[in-house]
Amino acid sequence: MTDTTTRAPQDKVCGYEYTVRRGDSFYLIAHRLGVPLRDLLEANADINPARLMVGDVLCIPMEEDDAPQPPLITPAPEVMPSPEEPDAEDSLDQPAAPEDGVMDEDMAVCPEADRRTVSEGETISDIQLSADLNRHTIEMANPNTDLDALTPGQVLCVPQQNQPCPSATTHTLTQDETLETVSLQWNISVGALLRANPCLAPSEFTAGVCITIPPRG
Repeated sequence: MTDTTTRAPQDKVCGYEYTVRRGDSFYLIAHRLGVPLRDLLEANADINPARLMVGDVLCIPMEEDDAPQPPLITPAPEVMPSPEEPDAEDSLDQPAAPEDGVMDEDMAVCPEADRRTVSEGETISDIQLSADLNRHTIEMANPNTDLDALTPGQVLCVPQQNQPCPSATTHTLTQDETLETVSLQWNISVGALLRANPCLAPSEFTAGVCITIPPRG
């Protein structure tokens, strides 16, 4: 039986737990919580990054000498109104407008150095060419953005390095296996299996055929 106990590096302890939400990835969680990506991966070595699922509970590591940190983004320090600006307190309730471009919720976890404003006529292909990034990397950093419908002034999160795509898992069907039994065995929907194997009809999932098992999550 697989050991599902959370494992952390020897010099780090599990400060608190974080429950994975829709659209999350190890990259986004690490930036949101201010944890080095490598430390987060090591503290959750039992979870395959390519199969991160909604509801998974992650161990958020911290140095043993550090005080526990809450699993939320630290709010901006309170700004006291100055005597010259009596209405400054009211302005705290209003979100600050971005200086450059139009930001969306993905930017809350994107480092300042990785933010890029879309130029007039610029497409996702142009950005990939100029940044030398694969589309998977940009999609992971902008999970709520339609990359095929970019608008001038929109702000994207464009990481400095490529994130590798999850390796495809293959499986050769045995005599008694069918599309339905493979779906149950791998805990993957029938529709997901059909999408991952676009050249196979449902009746062609027969013994000896090698199929692609799509990543979960």
